[in-house]
Amino acid sequence: METNEQAKAKGGKRRRAPIVCAVVAVVLVCAGGGFYVWHNQPSFCNAICHEPMDYYVDGYYGEGDEAHAQLAVAHQQEGVTCLQCHEATLESQVNEGTAWVSGAFETNADGSLAPQLITADKQQCVTAGCHDWNDVVAATENWGGQAGVNPHRSHQGEAIDCSNCHSVHGQSVMYCNTCHSWEVPEGWSSPAK
Repeated sequence: METNEQAKAKGGKRRRAPIVCAVVAVVLVCAGGGFYVWHNQPSFCNAICHEPMDYYVDGYYGEGDEAHAQLAVAHQQEGVTCLQCHEATLESQVNEGTAWVSGAFETNADGSLAPQLITADKQQCVTAGCHDWNDVVAATENWGGQAGVNPHRSHQGEAIDCSNCHSVHGQSVMYCNTCHSWEVPEGWSSPAK
């Protein structure tokens, strides 16, 4: 038969169990929330992958050379994080994690992660809170003082992706000058002919 003291001790343990479970749950939720917030910051990319991502994260914060930093810095100054353009799907996260653990990723001669040929099209760039296509077209009307010239109203239609010219992590290129001789924005280059 159970004594009164044993019954009280047993009852105290039962009352503590939900409290302990609740504390553990709160800690896990807070840790998960903190990880989620950190995962959405550019610093996550080079904290986990270290040197291969430094080039990109430094460019985002304006700490790299001018040619590779201009559009990344512009996005950072507007409060746009990496994951707003580079969607972190479960599949992409698993593939990137697997590549990192196995070392199956390419780097440039300088040790930075080799570009993955990710393109940015009008659908990606012209979204709510990002770029307004009509404003972009209006801002480049009569480009370089040449009547009727507008690099955003191409005679090639919508076939050209934004990333044909605009490079967030590299030097932007005036793609139109493959054929034309239009004004090249400061810091940009013309394509090799």
